[in-house]
Amino acid sequence: MDEHTLTRGIGWVSIGVGLALVVAPKWTVRAFGMGQRPSLGRFLGMRDLVIGVGLLCEQENLRPWLRARAVSDAGDATLLLAGAVSGIFSRGRAMLGFVVASAFSMFGFTLARQLD
Repeated sequence: MDEHTLTRGIGWVSIGVGLALVVAPKWTVRAFGMGQRPSLGRFLGMRDLVIGVGLLCEQENLRPWLRARAVSDAGDATLLLAGAVSGIFSRGRAMLGFVVASAFSMFGFTLARQLD
């Protein structure tokens, strides 16, 4: 599978997660370890939808959109870690979310470098 195909797949995942966060924010943020914060879920969902659409619609240069995805995943990881450390979020779920978001962020940055 080439880098462009992987990037398009990330776009579809972003849209799926974004839709879940917008349509069912209470359930989705709880599943991600962020407690009962539906407004946060809707905000993150809209962000994911914009990035997902950008990844699917851009034809020439996917790198900026992929970097935006990686930066947003790094932000999510930071949010989850801070919430877990401070006790605002459920530690077990938040730490799992931190690991997943960190991995996706590193993957996104690595893939963006390979799009040269």
